[in-house]
Amino acid sequence: MARNRFTACALLLVVLVGMVGPSALGVTRVRHALLERRETVELAQAVRRQQAHLEAHLRHRISWMKRAAGTRFVTGARPDERRRTTVAITNRLLVIARSQLRAIDPRTRRRLHALHHRYASLQSWLDQQGIFRACPVPDFSLIADNFGVIVRIPHVPVHVHQGNDILAPTGVPILAPFDGYASAGQDKLGGLSVRVFGPGGYVYNAHLSALGQLGWVRTGDVIGYVGSTGDATSPHDHFEWHPQDGPAVDPHALLLAACITVSP
Repeated sequence: MARNRFTACALLLVVLVGMVGPSALGVTRVRHALLERRETVELAQAVRRQQAHLEAHLRHRISWMKRAAGTRFVTGARPDERRRTTVAITNRLLVIARSQLRAIDPRTRRRLHALHHRYASLQSWLDQQGIFRACPVPDFSLIADNFGVIVRIPHVPVHVHQGNDILAPTGVPILAPFDGYASAGQDKLGGLSVRVFGPGGYVYNAHLSALGQLGWVRTGDVIGYVGSTGDATSPHDHFEWHPQDGPAVDPHALLLAACITVSP
């Protein structure tokens, strides 16, 4: 009986993995890589802030000790001897502080070099594994993370939002995110639209103001232009991702990988 339950569970797992598909699992890997890339950038920024803070602190100490070394003691016994002792101690502390200041730079450079190397490795993986080889609207990267929200617009049937909206002015070019075949369509909800069918699935761009190149396209070809046709309240590219030509899945992580550039 237990063996039968195990077999049933194994079959269910296989079915679930088949339903998810490699593209959806790839989204998870991309999301993790994006998070790690952001953490790498934030850590590099923290290292730079720490370096600036330490340098400012040590420079303040050096400045204070220089003033202390030049102070003349006019009270108490044997002021000259006290002054010589103070100068000697202060000079020794100055040597230590200056040595610490010099040590900050190479130590920081080594840490930043390691972080830059990690960032470059993550970026290289994203460039190779990213499903979208080009940003659909490269000049405008304000991407609404609104997949799955309930859309309620007057005179429009209530429906679940199946993509991300990339906000941009009317007439901005929309690019093919990968090699494939582009075909146009039109309906009341999406207005003028273009689908690009690639080896891993297809993308759907809606609310276009005009069409671009159709038929066989290469990554980066202009396939249309941002608009507000159909049931749109403002100009934007409604962008959907359908892996394996199946139901839409959230494209946000993939869009971030293709569209958002940062520097460590």
